[in-house]
Amino acid sequence: MGDILIGTSGFSFDDWVGTVYPPGTKKQEMLLCYEKMLGFKALEVNYTYYSMPSGKTM
Repeated sequence: MGDILIGTSGFSFDDWVGTVYPPGTKKQEMLLCYEKMLGFKALEVNYTYYSMPSGKTM
């Protein structure tokens, strides 16, 4: 049977800085903190709900 992965619907929320992420965490550091500090290995990406991404974006 496969693993069950748990994640959140996002990781780059400004109000997480100082509560979930250490104070002073920059936007570009949030994904790394999400993975390394919090240990999440999954993330919901609902980008395609709004529009199809370009080939370059993918």
